[in-house]
Amino acid sequence: MSTQTPDSTPEQRMHPRAILKSSVSVFDDNSKEYLGLLVDCSEQGIMISTYDALTPGTSLALALVDIPPNINGRRTGSCRAEVVWCDKITPSLYGTGCRIAEVDDMLDTMMKSYHQA
Repeated sequence: MSTQTPDSTPEQRMHPRAILKSSVSVFDDNSKEYLGLLVDCSEQGIMISTYDALTPGTSLALALVDIPPNINGRRTGSCRAEVVWCDKITPSLYGTGCRIAEVDDMLDTMMKSYHQA
């Protein structure tokens, strides 16, 4: 007989999340202000760690920058996203979940590379 505790409930995500193997910096695409780091991503969402709380419902224009292994130079992709949730994860960091609305071709390529093992 198997029992499940609340902690062992399987995730209910529609799309699998990619856990990143390299740092991806996240910037406000309009002001160029640094927002934080990409924690993980799926086809329809991203989680970023930020120093400031972002209000759910906020629409963001984001630029994501990475330096992938075996490539000379960096890649920059852009998207529009809406903040869905924001929780304090340490005394100085917030975890912020966003739903992606629009992705440019470069960010689409970047995100697909994160899903490859």
